[in-house]
Amino acid sequence: MDWRLLLNSKVQEFIKDHEGDDVKVLALKKAPDLNCPYPLILDQIKVRQKAKIKSPDLYEANGFVFPQSNLYEQASSYPCAVYKASLLSGSRFIDLTAGSGSDSFQISKHFVSSLLLERDRYNASLLEYNVKALLNSGYIKPNVIIRNVDAVNYIDNIEYVDFIFIDPQRRENGRRALYDFSACSPDIMKMLPILKNKAKKILIKASPFLDIEKAIKQLEIVVQVHVVQWRGECKEVLYLLDCCDISKNDDPEIIAVNIDDNGSVKNRFSYFISKEKILDIEFSSPLKYILEPSVSMQKAGGFKSIAIHYGIKKIHPNSHIYTADFVPYNFVGKGYKVVGIYPARAKFLPVKKADLIVRNFPMTVKDLRKKLKLLEGGEHRIFATTLWDGNKSLILCAKP
Repeated sequence: MDWRLLLNSKVQEFIKDHEGDDVKVLALKKAPDLNCPYPLILDQIKVRQKAKIKSPDLYEANGFVFPQSNLYEQASSYPCAVYKASLLSGSRFIDLTAGSGSDSFQISKHFVSSLLLERDRYNASLLEYNVKALLNSGYIKPNVIIRNVDAVNYIDNIEYVDFIFIDPQRRENGRRALYDFSACSPDIMKMLPILKNKAKKILIKASPFLDIEKAIKQLEIVVQVHVVQWRGECKEVLYLLDCCDISKNDDPEIIAVNIDDNGSVKNRFSYFISKEKILDIEFSSPLKYILEPSVSMQKAGGFKSIAIHYGIKKIHPNSHIYTADFVPYNFVGKGYKVVGIYPARAKFLPVKKADLIVRNFPMTVKDLRKKLKLLEGGEHRIFATTLWDGNKSLILCAKP
């Protein structure tokens, strides 16, 4: 299906008129006579509904046509793209896997010239159209060139640049691609020896499921790892490589950030793996508050460093929740006031409704909720966990 059919004024009018409608309900209705495939129209409506929150900048852009939903799903949100762009600057930049362009549009603002590679002809032609549309509206600078080529076949032709960005496709090879760089497309591990000689620095966007320490060992020259959280979810993990120092680095800075809708950092925590391994921390029974790190901090690790940095104590070496008589300033997570500690039996629990979190506990949330006859929701949060003395307990807390 040709995306150019979406440019018809009547098609655009239909999309705008039905943008708030349920796409599934629309699909059951008779297709409008607009000389454009109805599935293409419905897909554009579906994507625009998501883009209103995920990409408000592009949603508002005059003349912008969104890629098909399967490509847009992997695209970075506007806040994540802005944060990513804040890490990069220089003269020349190349995006080896441009896709929808959401990252490139932001990153290009920090460079004199930008080259965007996209191997799919359909996506490349749409990307070229959108670059012109954004240029006409003044959203991006006139410094962006699109090439419809496969990065794997093109990297030998790349002239030395300041930055290379890669966001590999993680779906073609199934779930294994979520956990291994070599299973992504393109295969980063095969390209890396060449890329190291083509740029000062490389930034790789990876799945949050990928093990950070494993990735550091694979990539060898990582200087920073950024774990990015937006709206309560760990959205992406970024690996920054310094190609000017080719000595192997097993100890990069690990950074967990929580960003707002503008891509600005709300709070930040960082640590080094080497220091993490030698730290001694304190353990304690629950005090006045239970402190739960954010999803980005849990993914980033550094659980001993968290305790030292905030002056708090862990419940148990393997529980990864903390306790203190206060909620630390700028804590990257949430604090819950302790109501009581109970055995994991329904007759002892004074509430019938609560959120339930399992940390280092020998039951799933589903099974434990059934055992406790506990409804979801309410004003409380229960942490089912192992305490420092080995007891399996329920910590009942009030929501903040």
